[in-house]
Amino acid sequence: MTAPAWTNPLDRPLAVAAGGVSLVLLVRGVGLALPLAVLLAVALSVAFAALLPQGGTAARRSRSERLHAERLDAGLEEALDRASGLAVTALALRQEAVVRFTDPGHLEALGSVQLCCERLQQLPERLQERRPLLESGAGRRLDPDALTRRLAREEKALQREAEGPLRQERRRLVDQLRRNLQAANQGMDEREARLLALATRLEAIDGGLQQLRRQIDRQWPSTEASDAAMAAALEPLDEALDQIERSLDAGTA
Repeated sequence: MTAPAWTNPLDRPLAVAAGGVSLVLLVRGVGLALPLAVLLAVALSVAFAALLPQGGTAARRSRSERLHAERLDAGLEEALDRASGLAVTALALRQEAVVRFTDPGHLEALGSVQLCCERLQQLPERLQERRPLLESGAGRRLDPDALTRRLAREEKALQREAEGPLRQERRRLVDQLRRNLQAANQGMDEREARLLALATRLEAIDGGLQQLRRQIDRQWPSTEASDAAMAAALEPLDEALDQIERSLDAGTA
């Protein structure tokens, strides 16, 4: 015969309350020493929890879901704070570029830097606008089977796609589906996967901004500064921003 599962009284508010009342009565009413009274109160709380109608599994699930939601809420706030910090960094770089890019031949590079930094400065507001999306999807598990089938279709389509912008877009889609499938295999729900993707892209933006600053420090002001080198430094930033925009517009991770 299988022994009944132990019920944690912390998952049952009534059991916790009963334990507290028992402790007061044992100390003040009966006059027991506090250590002994605590032990007896805990035992009574556990016994009371076991006698309550079965709902412990649901209660534990509810508590687990609440903790999960709190963790994701904290993750979202951290992502929003980080986006705000990256926006401040982008503003400083934009102002620095205006000072340094003084040669007429640097106007194209200056314009590219300003455009990228402007997009970064708008990122916190954009994320706030789509906050309901970022807060949605908790408890809805990603379907590994559906993602596997779609990934297989897109990979075949990518092999047939000719070189060009459409092939680049499909390659990004395939990469995203692979990340989503990995998240699904780890048991993540939609919200958790979405926040993980956002945090990963913010990390890429942080690294990209550091690389951009090094490029500016190394090459400007200089008549030998390379627009191609600047474009290469901006590429990971633009790609991460494009990925965030697509996910926010499409409502997906």
